[in-house]
Amino acid sequence: MKDTNPLRSFQERNVRVFFGGLAISSIGTWAQLTAVILLVRELGGGGLELGIVTACQFLPTLLIGLYAGAVADRSDRHRLIMALQAAMGVQALVLAIVTFSGAATIPLVYGLTIVFGLLNAFDGPSRRTFSTELVTADRLANVLSLATSVITGARMFGPAMAAILVAVAGPGWVFLLNGVTYLAFLFAMRRMDESRFHPLARAPQSRTPVRDGLREVWSVPELRITVILFAVIATFAYNHLVGFPLLVTERLMEDESLFGWLLSAMSIGNVFGSLMIARLTIVRSRWMYGSAILLSLSLAGVALSTQSVATFLLVIPLGLAATSLNNASTILVQQKTDDGMRSRIMALMSVLFLGSTPIGGPITGAVGDAFGAMWANLYGALIAGAATAIALLLTWLGRTRRSAIPQSNAS
Repeated sequence: MKDTNPLRSFQERNVRVFFGGLAISSIGTWAQLTAVILLVRELGGGGLELGIVTACQFLPTLLIGLYAGAVADRSDRHRLIMALQAAMGVQALVLAIVTFSGAATIPLVYGLTIVFGLLNAFDGPSRRTFSTELVTADRLANVLSLATSVITGARMFGPAMAAILVAVAGPGWVFLLNGVTYLAFLFAMRRMDESRFHPLARAPQSRTPVRDGLREVWSVPELRITVILFAVIATFAYNHLVGFPLLVTERLMEDESLFGWLLSAMSIGNVFGSLMIARLTIVRSRWMYGSAILLSLSLAGVALSTQSVATFLLVIPLGLAATSLNNASTILVQQKTDDGMRSRIMALMSVLFLGSTPIGGPITGAVGDAFGAMWANLYGALIAGAATAIALLLTWLGRTRRSAIPQSNAS
């Protein structure tokens, strides 16, 4: 009988310790991401500036994400993650000092945010792949979904905490607190029992490690469709850090602090989306398509909403769809690739999920400045719906073609 307990990986002590430290650190990270947005608004930034600072967070992932995955495939991920987390803590403290001193400017915030993005480009694939080394292979889908639920669950607290602290004391205190939270993660990493790790095979030396990873995915038609669909939706429909602040002030006519609360409400759906996928042992493509359809519909509802209460209700299914689509797409690809490619494949999905933001973020900001807050969110919903319809058609045609081959051979 299959174990469908969505929390089954927590039976392993290392998982509990790792995710405990990760949860604390992620709360601080989400708080910082929110506070950076509010700081840019405080410094006079508009939609385009919001798009640029969001791009600065994720541009390094787009540029070097696949290379970072190749590095992780050849490294001791446990030690690599500790070094990266320590450096990210230092970046948060520097940002706090700059803010407290009154020296913060929009270009300086851009620069410090790029530093965070560089470190995060290496940390993301290393950390997510490392979580799979804490459990046996049959719990791959479960532990990856739980990792996402921990990170997105932290968004219930991080943005709300940032909204309160920024309103009461200013963004500098958020950055200082985030720097301290990295210590909790480092402590957790030191407390793990390394004898209970299930290390993945190290990738052999290759002159073309990035190309090898791309070739691995591109060789399977189903994975090509998965990757392309996720890339399109992530680029145009995952830009909430840009679209939501404009929605709050221009369409809902509320104070900017509501932005943090909207992200917190959205994270309720994120957690449910993660746990829904975590129940599965094998993930099928129907989960990806169902999530994509729900995302398109709920994002359109958010874009058209003019009432705060309705918007809060709509971002919950949006959060569920966004996380379940991310998890389902990532796991679909992971299920069909070799262990030695795992960090590169994880990096590829991170490039699509986060690295596409430097493209989609400024576009969303520009659309918002030119056509208003409604279109800053609605255009992504329309693109997501159209892309999903095309992907479903291509999948159906591919399956029809494959089912017809045995019949033609038999005749």
